Amino acid sequence: MYSEYCIGQQKLNFPINKITQSYNPFVQDAPRQRLPNENPKDYMLSAYTSLIHVIDITSTSAIYRVDPFAKYLCCWTNIINQAEISAIQERTKWRHPNLISFLFYQDVSDKYSQIKTREFKIYYEYLPLDVKQLIEKRSQTGEYVPEDEIWKMIIGLSDALLFLQKKGVSHSALTLESIYFDEEYLLYRVQDVSPFRAKAPHLFYNQFLASLNGTNLKHNLFKQDVFCVGMIILSLALLRDCKDIYNEGILQNGLFEEKLQKLKQLYPGRVENVLRSMVDLDNEKRPDWNELQQILQQNKEKQIGLSEQQSNIIQQIDKQKCKINVDINNNQENIEMKINIQKGDGLDQKLINLNKRIQETLSKSMSKNLR
Repeated sequence: MYSEYCIGQQKLNFPINKITQSYNPFVQDAPRQRLPNENPKDYMLSAYTSLIHVIDITSTSAIYRVDPFAKYLCCWTNIINQAEISAIQERTKWRHPNLISFLFYQDVSDKYSQIKTREFKIYYEYLPLDVKQLIEKRSQTGEYVPEDEIWKMIIGLSDALLFLQKKGVSHSALTLESIYFDEEYLLYRVQDVSPFRAKAPHLFYNQFLASLNGTNLKHNLFKQDVFCVGMIILSLALLRDCKDIYNEGILQNGLFEEKLQKLKQLYPGRVENVLRSMVDLDNEKRPDWNELQQILQQNKEKQIGLSEQQSNIIQQIDKQKCKINVDINNNQENIEMKINIQKGDGLDQKLINLNKRIQETLSKSMSKNLR
């Protein structure tokens, strides 16, 4: 994605402050040996020798390579207060395969400054491929995402956001560019940016919003997240950004239903059923992440039931095929036996006739000798 990877590399000479005790608090001169059964990612983040600057993305963000491992981290430089530092420290303790983790930070603020806010470089996992780019990539070839992959995306993201809901955290900043596809682990992953939302709410908002009426202005933030994730997944399933269903911020019901009908043609069954529940325009009927888990479980059980039925049908067909083959073989054997019997009867008759002629010849010979 970035052609400048090979230039401008600078080695950091100042120490990295690890936020949690799960990683080593210092940088080694040489990578340590990997422990038995140690997660490769955890090993890489605790055994690196240095961080190599690769490229500046913006004036406040850059990409670094974890040396000597072929892995990249993203760094975001920002002015944060103690509350935000504490929030980041807490979040680095959270581990979920579908969440992008905060890893560690550097305090680069003026040590002699009397200001309470401080400048920090915050490092987190770098993933170059977001859903918006994935849509653009696949739409060029018209290659729709397989149903199993869409289902895996639904399961993974809903589980990650349920993880946040149980901690009382709503994402509320979901866009096509905030959900990534991890090509190394084949997972769809999302980053929690809630520690920074209070300071700059205009920078963090859901890309897709359901229409609200006067009775539910105090809407459930988790249900709004469910709607937005549903629309993001719908966009990927259709290989088209669904922003075109909005006209000056107002959702157009006709265009919205056309999208759902197209979804039904492409992914009938469990994917369509779950996504329809996620993008229900009624905020009261739409599930939150906890309720969605129950819906997913029900569809999983239905799928297992259908798979078992299909398996039983296949077994019955196989049994019928075996029976037919046995009958065919038996019939073939019977036919061959009849043919052999017929052939045997003819042969026996020839032997009988030959024996008669021999007996007749012997009788004649004996008669001549007696005379």
